[in-house]
Amino acid sequence: MDTNYGMEIVRATEIAALTAARLQGLGDHTGILNETRQAIAKTLNRLAIEGCLVNDRFVDRPGFFQLPAAIGRGGPKSDLMAVALEAYHSAADGRNNATSFAVIAKEGSIQSVPNLNMYKLVVGPEAGQVIDINQPPIVNVKRVARALKKYTESVTVLILNQTRHQQLINEVRSCGARIKLIDEGEISGCLAAITGERADIYMGYGFAPEGALVAAAISCLGGYFEGKIFYENDRDRTQAEAHGISDLDKIFRVEDLVRSKEVAIAASGVTDGEFLEGVRFTSNGAITSSFVARGETRTYRKLETRHFFDYKPVY
Repeated sequence: MDTNYGMEIVRATEIAALTAARLQGLGDHTGILNETRQAIAKTLNRLAIEGCLVNDRFVDRPGFFQLPAAIGRGGPKSDLMAVALEAYHSAADGRNNATSFAVIAKEGSIQSVPNLNMYKLVVGPEAGQVIDINQPPIVNVKRVARALKKYTESVTVLILNQTRHQQLINEVRSCGARIKLIDEGEISGCLAAITGERADIYMGYGFAPEGALVAAAISCLGGYFEGKIFYENDRDRTQAEAHGISDLDKIFRVEDLVRSKEVAIAASGVTDGEFLEGVRFTSNGAITSSFVARGETRTYRKLETRHFFDYKPVY
């Protein structure tokens, strides 16, 4: 991509974060998500691209604002992913780890996936390819410990605090590794594991569309990812076929989900999280914390942006 679209899409995540922050803690789960989705759609639609939206987890779901399938005002054909507000329940309740994400890539490079459960393993580049999703969690934790030259007791495993993960949590605890539990925000959790700043490995069940976005992040930042979609019935298997997935036992890796280095990702924090700080309001505006990364150059920027509402309305 000749244009650095990462610097273009970060404007969309900033506007989404500012919009969500205004409604933070008010308890309106659907309202905060819908307003944020409208804000990110409006901003992305200003891009000089012919964009195709893929892997929207809320498509065709009644009660939720529908992002347009075609985005932009004309230009190079591109794939887009947008998670306007990850952890929207947490944002509405005033809890941590709410973030806005956007991805842009070369046309046809992002794999379309069904909105089904996916088990994920994510580590940073130092751990390389030591993980194996078919091995028990304890094996993966110990392999990562050896790769990082750490004691097992010094490895931090980040897991979503969900009932379905109780057995996983017990297994990880049995080998002595440290566990960090988060209520929501698996993308932020995966980014924390990729950078190694607050976790060494992410594991657990989430959604397949989030897996594609994490793969895009790894294409830009480095790291390693394995994911496996679980199909409970014939309807799930039919969904997979509709997305061009014929091997139902396939282990998805980065190159399966994002088939080009012509990709960029941007994110802005809404509330303080594992990867980014949240929006901070000032007397005449707000401060947002964002990051932008680009696959072709592996350029990675962390941005602190000051917005002055008196000069430029953003709502």
